[in-house]
Amino acid sequence: MQLKGKKTTVIGMGITGIETANFLAQQGAEVDLIDNRLKEAFSDIVLPINPNIKTIFGSSVPSKDSELVILSPGVDIESPFLQDIKNRKTPILGEIELASQFNQAPIIAITGTNGKTTTVTLTGAILENSGIPASVGGNIGTPFISQVDKDSPDYRVLEVSSFQLETTNLFRAHIACVLNVTPDHLNRHKTIEDYSKVKERISKNQTNDDYLVLNADDPFTAAMAKGKSSNILWFSLNREVDQGAWIDNESILYRIGNREGKVCNLKDLNVSLRLQAENALAALLLSYLAGANLSAIQNTFSKFPGLQHRLERVATKGGVDFVNDSKGTNVGSMQKAINSFSQPIVLIVGGQDKGGDFSALKVLMKEKVKNLILIGEAKQKIKQSLNGIPPKEEADTLEQAIQIAIKYATPGDVVLFSPGCASFDMFKNYEDRGNQFKKIVNDLQ
Repeated sequence: MQLKGKKTTVIGMGITGIETANFLAQQGAEVDLIDNRLKEAFSDIVLPINPNIKTIFGSSVPSKDSELVILSPGVDIESPFLQDIKNRKTPILGEIELASQFNQAPIIAITGTNGKTTTVTLTGAILENSGIPASVGGNIGTPFISQVDKDSPDYRVLEVSSFQLETTNLFRAHIACVLNVTPDHLNRHKTIEDYSKVKERISKNQTNDDYLVLNADDPFTAAMAKGKSSNILWFSLNREVDQGAWIDNESILYRIGNREGKVCNLKDLNVSLRLQAENALAALLLSYLAGANLSAIQNTFSKFPGLQHRLERVATKGGVDFVNDSKGTNVGSMQKAINSFSQPIVLIVGGQDKGGDFSALKVLMKEKVKNLILIGEAKQKIKQSLNGIPPKEEADTLEQAIQIAIKYATPGDVVLFSPGCASFDMFKNYEDRGNQFKKIVNDLQ
C-alpha cells in the first residue's frame, strides 16, 4: 500500500487510533486524527502524537477529501457518519487490516467470545519457552500496527476481536483459531448468527497451506469447518477427535498428522490453568503447529499462572475458595466459569446488562449453584429470568454481596464472582471490579 502523500483520516483517539495515526505519519501520509469527544476528555493521553498529525475533537466525520479512512475497533462500520465516505467509494479499513499489509511474519490469530487473552498469552509463552521468536499483540493491549515496523519475529500471535474482523479484507492468518461463540455484542452484531459470521472472517483468506483450529464442542465453531481450504484441527473437552487435542480420563492427548500421544495429566497444569483446560488445548495446537516442542508445552502448562480477573483464585478462607472472574462479562463466560467447578458454588452475578439470556442457565444453576447473590442494574432482570432457581438474595454493594456469600458458603464450597454483565454501572471497568473483589476478600478475617 502506498501511503506517502495520501490524505488519511483515523477515527478514534484511543491507543489503537494514536498508534495507527503515528504509523501513517511515519509512512509519509497526511493524517487527521479525529474523535467525537471534546478535547477536555483527553487530559490523560499517555502516548505521544506525531507533530505532523492534525487532531480534531468533537467530530467523527472524515473530511470529504479523505482518500483512506481507518477505524478504531470501537467504531461501528455501519455508523451513519460514514455514509458519505462510503458513497464516495473511499476505502475504509481497520487497524489490523492496515497492519497486515505491511507485516512480513506469519500470523497466529485467535478469536472467540471468551478465552482469547489467556490463549494468546499462553501460546506466546510456549513459543518463548521453545526458543521461537514471537510477538504478542492485537486486542490484548498492544496494537498490531505498533509492531510491524519494530521487530521481525518468526510469528505474530494476535488476539482479534469481532469489531476488528468487521473491517478485514486481505488479512490472512497462517494459523487461525475460533475458541467459541456465545451471545455478546449483539447491540452491534444484531444476531448471534451474524456475530458468528464475523468471527468466521478470521479464516477468510486461508489456503491449503494454512491451519484452522476449532472447538468441536461448540455448534457455531464446528459449523465453520464447512467449505474451508485450510487444514482443520479440533479441540474437545468431551471426545476424541481425528486431528487435534482432547481430554480422556484426566489426560491431555493429541494427534497432529501422523504424530500422536499424551502431553500430560490435567493435574500437571497450574491450578489456575486447570480451570481453563479448553484454552490450554487450543494453545497446545497453535504452538505445536508453529514448531513448539512437547517439553516446552509441558513446562509452560505447569508454570503458567493464569491472568488476573479470569477464573483467578484469590484466597481460601475457612475452607472456602474465593475465585475472581470479573472478566466474565457475558452469559457464555459465566456458563464456562460455573462448569469449571465440581464443588458447590455460591455465585455472585450482575452489573450492567448486555442483553444476555440468563434463562438459558436455569438447568445448569439448579445443578451446580447452591445460592445466588445479585448486584447491579441487571439484578431484577436476572432474578425474573431465573424464576426462583437457585435461591437468591440481592445486595447493594459488592462488599455486601461477599458478606452474604460467606453466610451460605461452607467448607469445600467456592464463592465465584462471575458477573455475566458489564461493569460500568458500579465500577470504572472490569479490572477495577475484580481488584475490589480481591481486596475485600483478602481483608476478610
